[in-house]
This record gives sequence, structure tokens and C-alpha cells, in this order.
Amino acid sequence: MPRFSRVLGTLLLAAISAPSNLLAQPWAPGQGPPPGLNLPTAAEARQLEQLRLSAEPQGLRERYLREAHALLHRFWSSHEQPKLLLPGDRAEGCGVQRVAHPMAYYCPPSQELAMGLNLRKSVRSARGKTDRELLLLDLAVLAHEWGHHVNREKGRGPFQGGMGLTVKQEELAADWRTGVFLGWMLNTGALGVDDFTQTANLMFEMGDYERLAAQHHGYPKDRFEALTRGLTSQLKVGQQLGGWRIDTAETFSRPLQLSADDLQLNRRRYEVRRFEIDRGQQIATNLIGGLLGAASCVWGNQQQCIGMAAQQGKGRADGTYTQRQLTLHCATRTFDVSDDAFDPQPAERDGKGQAAVLLDRDCPKPGSLN
Repeated sequence: MPRFSRVLGTLLLAAISAPSNLLAQPWAPGQGPPPGLNLPTAAEARQLEQLRLSAEPQGLRERYLREAHALLHRFWSSHEQPKLLLPGDRAEGCGVQRVAHPMAYYCPPSQELAMGLNLRKSVRSARGKTDRELLLLDLAVLAHEWGHHVNREKGRGPFQGGMGLTVKQEELAADWRTGVFLGWMLNTGALGVDDFTQTANLMFEMGDYERLAAQHHGYPKDRFEALTRGLTSQLKVGQQLGGWRIDTAETFSRPLQLSADDLQLNRRRYEVRRFEIDRGQQIATNLIGGLLGAASCVWGNQQQCIGMAAQQGKGRADGTYTQRQLTLHCATRTFDVSDDAFDPQPAERDGKGQAAVLLDRDCPKPGSLN
């Protein structure tokens, strides 16, 4: 058995015997942050984004990660703040001596959180991008590793497991907490929809879990649904985010200016972001697991924990927020999405549910004088 699989097996055995008395109750979409948190202000959240956009590039990644680390500590109202380790730092727990690529993990015994993943080596689309362009991706990795820490302090939310707890549940719970934090960042205006969807496209490129085993981390749909479940706990359908509006858990839209033809043809046009999974290459590939801390030392062991990024190179499904234009024909109650293989269809046939939401919101009801 490869060393990495042995590590995950050890983590699984430890996880099954983990205490369950801290399990938290889930909360509903749009309900806001979980109770008991003393949240940072929106200004503090926006300050992190200002650092990303305006700071000098030299040493920016380290400064950004340290600020984000402190913000996550305040966001989760954590009793303890793990020590943040960066590439080259000496480590004390979980069998790691020095942090290096592709390490991204949380080690409970030593209270260490390592951010040693070189994104350019792990994500094909990240090659050629600057540190500044990759900082939001780093933030997602950091938020996931923090998720493991908070899972131990506050429970696993909707992914509680008791005696049946698995590595998959622990990872999904950390994905969910990543979504909670990113949803809060969107809600405060510290993160824009375009920034989120572009970063998500890089996130979903990572990971390759083709195992049907106890240490399986969850298939693409599992991981994405956990992330969006956290994301939408902070957001409401119909909510305005800058020029964008949330239509469903997986779609955003912003209206395009009406032209004379639009008025004459009784149609509405939108720029849309829609999450789509292309399963042409391989259905059973995990899109986001490797990036989001697959090798986290979740419950602690004495073996070296390394990132799943080392497993890159196999076939995988592609998951992206596509950039499309959606045209809504109010008279016929049909819709058409640019660059797809379908002709106009009834709005209720939109598998994403977006067309029906837009139709109900923006088109006059049948028989209406409007």
C-alpha cells in the first residue's frame, strides 16, 4: 500500500474513535453565521481584500496568509489559534520535520496548520499566474484547513457521524466550513462574484480520488454540495451582490441593458455564471479534494501527512462556473443559453433552475397588463 494510503488509513481509524460530544446542529440556508460567533466586522473582511489588491508584491503571500489566518481565528471565535507554518518552517507534529510542497495540513497534537502547497505545481491553470492572482485560492486552502481545526472545537455541523464517522464526513465538514467562510466574505462585499467563481474554477481542477474505500473523500458532487451548502448558509436566493444576484445555489445572474429588439421581442438577456460538471473524462473523479486539504492530519498520527496534490495527472471530471449569456423569451416562456448544444427550451426544463427563477422574477405573468 502506498505511504499516502497508509496515512489516510491511520487517520480513518483515529477519526472513528474521535469524541462526538461537540457535534453542532446544522442551520438553514440564508440563516447567517452559526450561533455563538463574535464575527469580525465587514471592514475587517474588506481590509484583507485591500491587502491583496494594493500591497507591494514582495512578500505579499506571507503577509496575506498571516492576515487571513488571524481573520479566520476571529471569524470562528476559536479558543485556540493553530500556529501557521509556511514553506521552509520547522514542524513539530504528525511526523513532519519541515514544511515543503505539497504539504497543506492541520495537525491537532502540535496545533500546527501548514500552508506549503505550491499551487503552480498543483493546478494546471495556475501556471503563469502571479502570487496576487492566486491569493484567493490560497485563502480557500487555508479556510479548509481551519475547517478541520473548528470541526474539533465545535463539531461537524450537518456532517456529524458519531460511531460511524468516516474520513469522508470529516472532509465534507471542512469543505462546508470553507463555504461558510467564503459565503460570509461574499456577504460583506469583501469578495466579489467574479472573484469567487474564477477562484472556484481553479479549486475544482484539483483532486483525484478514484477509490471506493473507507478513506474515500467523496465524489465531485459530494464535495461541491458541501461547499455550496456552507456558502448558501450565508446568502439568500434573490440577494444582490454588487451587480450580481443569486438565483440558485449554483447560479448567479446580472441583467444586460434592454435594447430596442429586446423590447419588441419581449425578451430579457442576462450575463450568467452557472456551475457545470463535464463528466466526459471520468465521473468518479474528485474535483476539489486535493486542493482543500486532502492530506490534513485531521486526528493526528506520527506519519508524514502530505497533500493529495502529489496525485495529480490522472483523468478527472471538469467542474467550472461557466460564463454564458442567457436569453429569456417571456412570451413563449422559454430560455436559451449561449454556447450550449440546445435550442430554446421551456424554462422549467433548466436543470439548474435559473431560467424559472428569472422568468418568475422578471417576466410579466400570463394575463397581466404589465
